[in-house]
Amino acid sequence: MSFLRLKTTECKVGVVGLYNSGKTVLLSSLINHLQDHDPDRFPLGSKDTRVRKFCVLPPDPGWAAFNYTGHRDALVNAGKWPSKTTDRSQFACRFERSDWTFSDTLLKLYDLPGERIADAGMVGRDFTAWSEKVLALFVNDTGYRTCTTPFLDAIKRPGATAADLLHTYKLSLANLILNFKPLVSPSTFLLDVHGSAARPDTPEVLAATRFSGADAENQFCPLPADLRMPGTELFDSFAFRYDRYVERVVEPTVVAFRSCTALVVLVDVTMLLAGGVGMYDDTRQIVRDLFDVLSPGENAVFGPVLRGLSKVLLPHQWRPGWITRVAFAAPKMDLVHPADRDRMLMLLRRMAERYAADRDGLKYDFFNLSSVVSTRAMPLEAGGRVLVGTPLRGADGRKIAPGAEQRFTVSELPDDWPMAWAPGAYSFPEVYPRMPARKDYPPDQVNVDRLATFVIE
Repeated sequence: MSFLRLKTTECKVGVVGLYNSGKTVLLSSLINHLQDHDPDRFPLGSKDTRVRKFCVLPPDPGWAAFNYTGHRDALVNAGKWPSKTTDRSQFACRFERSDWTFSDTLLKLYDLPGERIADAGMVGRDFTAWSEKVLALFVNDTGYRTCTTPFLDAIKRPGATAADLLHTYKLSLANLILNFKPLVSPSTFLLDVHGSAARPDTPEVLAATRFSGADAENQFCPLPADLRMPGTELFDSFAFRYDRYVERVVEPTVVAFRSCTALVVLVDVTMLLAGGVGMYDDTRQIVRDLFDVLSPGENAVFGPVLRGLSKVLLPHQWRPGWITRVAFAAPKMDLVHPADRDRMLMLLRRMAERYAADRDGLKYDFFNLSSVVSTRAMPLEAGGRVLVGTPLRGADGRKIAPGAEQRFTVSELPDDWPMAWAPGAYSFPEVYPRMPARKDYPPDQVNVDRLATFVIE
């Protein structure tokens, strides 16, 4: 730190989104733009702001390092969007901003697994309360009831063993995954503690290879009232495993979230439109659970004063952390025709704003963004909403090798979320990333700079 920099402003930004929402791509693009800053292409606050003396720091103890180099290389040389490799990771860096005269910036970016949000309902609930919550969802929602029929039938059979219940529950979780239902809990069935994600397969194979808990010896599932009898081996063992799971898997993630100063919540509007009204309802519930557990915001009168005093009087290691800013972001804007991008932002706002507006002392904003612009648009006069890019999948849905750019048509976005819509009613074909091979030349982006300006404060 320069001797003119009298203090360090620590910004801890958590990035969360459901599977395939673009968290890793967003972080890779943001890091590239900060590390190789060009104010003309990435204005941070204003076009006069310069980022200098950028250096990468080791992650905090207990965190894996975010593999920026590997993710960028995959975008360039493997021609693929990066995949999750660890359960959670962190990228830490320090730099100076020309518009912050007396302070340098310590930025920590947290790649937090969106799959864990499905476990948010465990926080503050014991095994009995969690069982009641999960079973109520299965019984009262047609989509979930259909997928979880094996388990709902098993819990009605007299004499069902723990092995029977676990097997049918895992079959049910597999059905949820294969039907794109995001409320999969324990979330380790979808993403285990080592960061290995479930791959598409038959329900039987998934049930045989995944765990409903932290590992093979600590599996559990919800139990109905007639099986929740304290003192029985079934109830006591499942309740004990549940408590250990919450302590080992859920609470560390929640603590990491709560320690952040800002949160970026990625909501893939294109995926929700393509996935149908059920996916929309599920995602909305997950965002609600996330806000209920994290309770972002601060006392509107004393919070800003205490936060300001801590920045002046305390070393950054001792300052309390709490979420005071939330950025809702709709990624993959380059898969939407420019004529619809204002609608994309409006759909995001209509879905999520009420959860932020109910929180005192919380600053929030909405962004539609493209972390790596990989398409270009044709004028509407060309006939429909036509984009140009390199298709990732063929007509049969299978991945194809990169080839020449092609024109393809995307769906028109509605002015508001429809009352109901079926999966496949909207289409936004995937494309290969367009990432510059030159490592010091960040990708073209849209609104990632605005997002960064909002959360790095």
